[in-house]
Amino acid sequence: MKQFKNAALAAILAAAPMAAWAQDSTVRIISQDPGTGWYAYGSAVGEIINKSEGEINLSADVLPRGGGMMNPLAVGQGSADMGFATASAALWARDGIGEEFEGRAAENLRALVGGLQATYTTVVARRAYVERSGLTTFDDMVNADNPPRFVLKPTGSQVPILADHMFEALGTSLDEMRERGAINQISTAQIAQMMRDGTADVYIENAPLGQATMQELALTADLAFVPMSDAVLDHMTEVGVPRITLPEGSYPGMEGDYASSNTPTILIATTDMDDDVAYQITKALVEARDELAEAFPPLADWDPEAGAQADQAVLELHPGAARYYRERGWIE
Repeated sequence: MKQFKNAALAAILAAAPMAAWAQDSTVRIISQDPGTGWYAYGSAVGEIINKSEGEINLSADVLPRGGGMMNPLAVGQGSADMGFATASAALWARDGIGEEFEGRAAENLRALVGGLQATYTTVVARRAYVERSGLTTFDDMVNADNPPRFVLKPTGSQVPILADHMFEALGTSLDEMRERGAINQISTAQIAQMMRDGTADVYIENAPLGQATMQELALTADLAFVPMSDAVLDHMTEVGVPRITLPEGSYPGMEGDYASSNTPTILIATTDMDDDVAYQITKALVEARDELAEAFPPLADWDPEAGAQADQAVLELHPGAARYYRERGWIE
């Protein structure tokens, strides 16, 4: 069985599951490393849980580790009680899809809150490469006899999995593109420099608006935003990554709207979480929506009602969360 290359996963999954829910309970929230957006969100959510009112006296413990691909497994296996995940990774983990999750499906995963933050799949190329090659679309680049040098994050990020699905829509795969010498996977810190110095031609990213590397590149390099065809975008929707539009002007030099795919951030738990606990947490977070939006600009567009719907929650709602949303009249 293929395993994660991140050694932190072993420590996360080795943690002892929490005891049965009691009237006084500590909720363990898996986020990401300190300094990341999810760690900041986790700290804020923890404070909201600490202040929540209900029949259960809840406190929160934020686990300063994890990530988009590890968190669904950590929650599913009981090493955390809830956590942040991209909707696509949570779906793949639930169904055991992809090399990271094959043979370890977490069928018990459920959504508490959906649509927290939109995350856009974006393809950009050096304008000099586009002008020299005459290749203007993602489809043309993938199908070219001499494809560009694609650069993306290492295994462990969800970007390689998304890229594999994108290539699959065009009749190939990430492995086949590697065999053609068209793929370079490196740390995010190196990507911008490779694009600027011309040792990479096309950058595939999946990130919220304003992500540091994308923002840096847009300000320091002459980029073309490379369109993806309906065939690619429709295929991504089929694998749990729905369409979304990146509005014109989202990045310097970006002309017109950009059709993209969205992997929204969701907050997940499992069927093991007590319904009353899930209800109390969901209610507290929704009612603190304005507080979260004021503290974190990327959450300013979070619409809790929309996040309760199937297209943004993606996973089945936890029964406790669903009870709260029904009381609000947001779902049937």
